[in-house]
Amino acid sequence: MRRKYLIIIPLILLVCIAGVLIFLKSRITFYEDSYKRNYTYSGVFDTITADYNGCKYNFESNIVDEKEAASLVKAFDKPRKQIIKSSDKVTQEKLNIYVVADDRIVGPVVEADALFLPKKYLYEYDYRYWIVQLMLKKGQCKESFEEYKNIFNVESAEQPVIFSTTGFSEEQLETVDETELFIDGDNNCIFKTDGSEFIINSNLIDDSTYEKIIDIIKVESITKENLKQLLEDINIDQSMYGGNVDDITYHIENKGGRSYTSIDSDGKIDITLNNLTERTLEHELMHGFFVDYTDLNKYWIEEGFCEYVAYILYPETKLVEGISKMSVDDSYEDGDFKRYLQSKNYDDNDIGRMYFDYVVNRLYQGKDVSDYPKLKEKVATNFGPNEQSKYYGLDLSYTEAMSFTAYLIELKGLDGLFYFMASEKSYEEFYGKSYYILEKEWKKSIGEN
Repeated sequence: MRRKYLIIIPLILLVCIAGVLIFLKSRITFYEDSYKRNYTYSGVFDTITADYNGCKYNFESNIVDEKEAASLVKAFDKPRKQIIKSSDKVTQEKLNIYVVADDRIVGPVVEADALFLPKKYLYEYDYRYWIVQLMLKKGQCKESFEEYKNIFNVESAEQPVIFSTTGFSEEQLETVDETELFIDGDNNCIFKTDGSEFIINSNLIDDSTYEKIIDIIKVESITKENLKQLLEDINIDQSMYGGNVDDITYHIENKGGRSYTSIDSDGKIDITLNNLTERTLEHELMHGFFVDYTDLNKYWIEEGFCEYVAYILYPETKLVEGISKMSVDDSYEDGDFKRYLQSKNYDDNDIGRMYFDYVVNRLYQGKDVSDYPKLKEKVATNFGPNEQSKYYGLDLSYTEAMSFTAYLIELKGLDGLFYFMASEKSYEEFYGKSYYILEKEWKKSIGEN
């Protein structure tokens, strides 16, 4: 009997110790902490924080008490394990979650290794979807939502909608599905595609603006591939580009002012868009593709070619349709455009270029051009008053520069234009004529025959 007790007692002790260890392991202990924000809502915010199963859970102490926080920690840990078990796309197994006041951010923020959740999202939505996004390093998109549905077997779930897609075409909906949407700590909406991201503050975006952004994203993707192919066809490889066209950030400010492109020393391209037209995007995108050059006497050609891309190579359908109608309209500017075309030998595909040549020629004839604001915008915008007289072509408007550039392409081809830009050769050395003679001959070429 004594031997029996000697065996049973250690077993009981082992069971008790194991139970205590399990209890201690499952016990959630909170400590006071804080986190610092450097965003619009900046400051230091107190939290109650728990380290649990290798993860970190932070709750703003003025909105969540320890009892509720303990329940949420276990609620977060369960889907984490399920995601690890069910998905082969996990890139981050450990969670770092912040539950914050509802007025701090406009929606869930997946940033670096952390997920910031407004408290209301815990109870109004299935927060497991945002945990999937964090662990897969994916934004809101079709791919991440399908993964969420498969992991948790919720095939009937509807994807959370931030912006309405009612009335969208199939093509627009396809772009929505393929675009990842993030929100950052400054309440910016970030739309990510392969090689590009579009950033706009949530205060500047509504359903109508969202639709325009989706259209712009599609145009950017198509134009980028078209330009790559165009330049490849004339043996311009990517090493000659002005920047890395597979890493572009667009800042959408939509203020109605100038849009502009900057390229840093590492080739990173940043484009600020102050309107959401296709032509503006195509123009600024072309700056990223444009070959490096050092002679500022050629600067006007870069601006002219960017306009050429937007208005002649890849014009909007509505623009071409409008020009086609004006070309046969006797009442449009008293039939001037119709007569101008009759004096020219041109292909129907060139009607866009013919129209802008006509507009510039109209300027030189002293006729009314008040309906053509681009004729008032000079390419010299980036130069100070003292520099504008130093270099050729800075007195040209964007439309004049486009027409003149088209003339140079006619002389030596598109490949010739790009090799001229990349070379150290002067106008005389490459074209056999000075800038001023070329300018004179171009003006003559766009006149009525």
